[in-house]
Amino acid sequence: MNYNKGGAQPYAEEAKEYTINLLEKAKKIEAVYDVGPETDNYDRLLAYVFVDNVLLQESLLNEGLAVVRYIHKPNNTFEDAFRAIQQKAQDAKLNIWSHEDYFQKDGFHPEVVQ
Repeated sequence: MNYNKGGAQPYAEEAKEYTINLLEKAKKIEAVYDVGPETDNYDRLLAYVFVDNVLLQESLLNEGLAVVRYIHKPNNTFEDAFRAIQQKAQDAKLNIWSHEDYFQKDGFHPEVVQ
């Protein structure tokens, strides 16, 4: 798979399956907006998603299936909490964090996973 030509990143399928599983089993799903604009420059929705009263973003970070990136201030109420959760997954070397240097300041490096 050629990741530089729009292919899926490593762990994308796992994150997708994890999310679908949570959503399909959910009794209640809510989208909650932060204090800033509801969309970004690309017209993507900026919302926190609660699945049975648990933040989906938090769940993905806990599993090491997501990274805190692209913060859109002032929509950053949970940023510090998300970074702390991410650090725990990173320390435990879960999923994306199981490969040293897969995620770096300049983004993902799928070549280290292969």
